[in-house]
Amino acid sequence: MNKKNIITLTLFAVSYWFLFDFLRWIQYDTEGFIGGARLLFGLEGGIHLQSRLTKPLVLILPGAMEFLFGLHPKFTFLFQNLFCFYFCGIFMYKIIFQITKDNKIAYLGMLAYVMCQPFAVYSLLIQVDIVGWFFGIFTIYLSLKYFENPTLKLKNVFIVGFIVGIGFLAKESAIVGLIFLSCSILIHKFLIKEKIKLLAFSTIGFMIPFVISFLLIEYFYSDSVFKRLKWIHGGTEEINLIIFEWKQIFRIIDMYLFLYVIGFIVIIKKRIKTSNNYMLKSVLFTSLLTFVLMLIWPDFIDRILFMIAPFIIIVVAYGIGKFKHLGLALVLVGGFLNVFISFLIYKYQLTNILVIGFAIFLIIILIFGFLLYKKNIKELFSD
Repeated sequence: MNKKNIITLTLFAVSYWFLFDFLRWIQYDTEGFIGGARLLFGLEGGIHLQSRLTKPLVLILPGAMEFLFGLHPKFTFLFQNLFCFYFCGIFMYKIIFQITKDNKIAYLGMLAYVMCQPFAVYSLLIQVDIVGWFFGIFTIYLSLKYFENPTLKLKNVFIVGFIVGIGFLAKESAIVGLIFLSCSILIHKFLIKEKIKLLAFSTIGFMIPFVISFLLIEYFYSDSVFKRLKWIHGGTEEINLIIFEWKQIFRIIDMYLFLYVIGFIVIIKKRIKTSNNYMLKSVLFTSLLTFVLMLIWPDFIDRILFMIAPFIIIVVAYGIGKFKHLGLALVLVGGFLNVFISFLIYKYQLTNILVIGFAIFLIIILIFGFLLYKKNIKELFSD
């Protein structure tokens, strides 16, 4: 593992731990996860709240540690999240490097990912969004790695599907790894027969852990993810109207939205060839398809939408690359605005401060662009 990456992630983990400590103990989801872990092992205080048992993977270790050693589940949940915190950053770096082959850009992309608002706020709370993000990122990395080989083996797509299926037992957002694999297979120049075979094996891999878990949870607890979906869709009008909170889309990356636009223009203009061509097509297609599929789930909020962040950050990385030696400063300034403004919003319920942040960062981008391209600012978007 890269020592620089580990040190960087440690600094952010410590910062976020203290900065958002006030949120850690008041989250409504906390009670459901702790109660679910205890119920799984028949411990006192076990409750079946919000169908947490339909995602048993994250409950096993916290419940087992209390059952065996009397350790409160909240500590084990935090340990699990801290593990995923590091590996989300590490594999995000690896993903961007696999595509760009540039260590500096990969590092800056990793920085941008961990300085996005949902990651900063929710990664070290007692809930499990970051576990789903980890499984998504890890299987995206595996897919890219397997596609580097001259031929894509059936056992490899089965493995990716199986790991996604395991991750789905922690959080639904893990499914993004299978969506990316499927999009990559469809976009790659395989024969139709080969594509069908690869898609079938990846789907079978996914279904094995999912079906086994579904049958066990239904048998022992009379619950399932489908019942959970039915309950949510049949819930209150207030819940169903969340889908229209379109501003949540912008909260995925906040200030980095400007860099995404620049990166998107760079990708379209360069028409990157060879292996990167299908990779980037898969990235863009997956982000679009995943966004459409997320409309099925009524909780249209930033921490759920963050499942598509790896694909957005890949594009952001190309935007960062246009600023050369000023890239680090730009990422840090944008990230600081993301995190600090989020702190002010959650701590003091300030309104309209996000707009001020966007204005500040846009001005900084224009200044940096002017410094780099004095003769012709339009060159910012040139080849």
